Amino acid sequence: MLTKRTLRVLSVLAMLVVVGAACSKKTPEGGSTTGSTSAKTTVKLAYMGALTGDAAQLVVPGYQAAQLAVEEANAGKFGDLPVKIEIVGEDTQGSPDQAPGVADKIVNDPAFVGVIGPAFSGESNAAGGKFDGAGIPFITPSATNPTVAQNGWTHWFRAVGNDNSQGPAAANYIAQKLSPSCVVVASDDSTYGEGLADIVQSTLDAASVKTSSQKGAVTTGAKDFSALVTKIKDSTCNVVFYGGYSPEAGPLRTQLTQAGVTATLVGGDGIKDDAYLQGAGSAGEGTVAACPCADISSSTEATTTAFIADYKAKWNADPGIYSGEAWDISQIFIAAFKAGKTTRSAITDFVKSLNEFAGLTKKYTFQSSGELAESAVSIYFYQDESTVWKFLGVSTDILTG
Repeated sequence: MLTKRTLRVLSVLAMLVVVGAACSKKTPEGGSTTGSTSAKTTVKLAYMGALTGDAAQLVVPGYQAAQLAVEEANAGKFGDLPVKIEIVGEDTQGSPDQAPGVADKIVNDPAFVGVIGPAFSGESNAAGGKFDGAGIPFITPSATNPTVAQNGWTHWFRAVGNDNSQGPAAANYIAQKLSPSCVVVASDDSTYGEGLADIVQSTLDAASVKTSSQKGAVTTGAKDFSALVTKIKDSTCNVVFYGGYSPEAGPLRTQLTQAGVTATLVGGDGIKDDAYLQGAGSAGEGTVAACPCADISSSTEATTTAFIADYKAKWNADPGIYSGEAWDISQIFIAAFKAGKTTRSAITDFVKSLNEFAGLTKKYTFQSSGELAESAVSIYFYQDESTVWKFLGVSTDILTG
């Protein structure tokens, strides 16, 4: 039998254990507890696109912006979150053939509650049905082909204008600013490239500009463009529109110059990256690109200048193409989490309800189709001496000014 003295000792020991356990849960000043961190559910966002391969320079700047946004969100920069966010890069190399398998991986992991991407139009058409069927919201920062909006998806959104705005902007710039004798309209064999070239040619035809079609003349991944170069040279046209991506457009411009072709090359957002500058070199001087990507480099807005500084500090480079748009999409997801929307369906409803959500690049309101209510196209000019794309202005201002 226990004595009264023994019982008193055991009682004191029990109290010490309770007090010790309670103290171990206290948060050190300025710190956080293991208990509070582990209590937060981790939700995943996928960033899907060509993270490696020839077209990566069109996608990686956006992925880097999204990584920065998630890192700062988890650190509490945008207020307290009920979840911890993990962003996962899902590489498709820009291939529609690889996209469905990547989509399956995302859809079958219930921790994934949203997708930033797919980045390109072909892979969007190939994978979008899987995302929509699983009810997972996916917002593309850069897939511009209009057909993507015609799939009837209810969980898909596009954070930029489509080629029905980009194509006419490029064509009207050609017609009004370049005074073409005629225009060779060429493209690669991608969904994006051929679709954009179709829109440009139809707009030029409507403006009574003489055109010569070479749509689909470039095979993605090709290095030798001599057949197309010969046709362009024989045409004697002083403007070439190219629908496609920079890995082919840069060398094409170089080979045109080597053949003595001085025609101005005009492209869409697919060439407006550092890969084109590297591939074309000095031959690219004077190239024009129409892009639904916004120019934020000269902004004086505090949130924008902070983003640019933070991006450069983290990645040792200035923000690239679609960095601003990817940051904005990340902020939309973060705002949904802050509002307590942490399931796929709740996040979709949140995005649909946005009314002029303020981003770095624009205010976001989505139509029922997933398209933006309003969008703009910027015109850029390649100055070789400074090896940068120079922002000329928004197309509507340039063409009416």
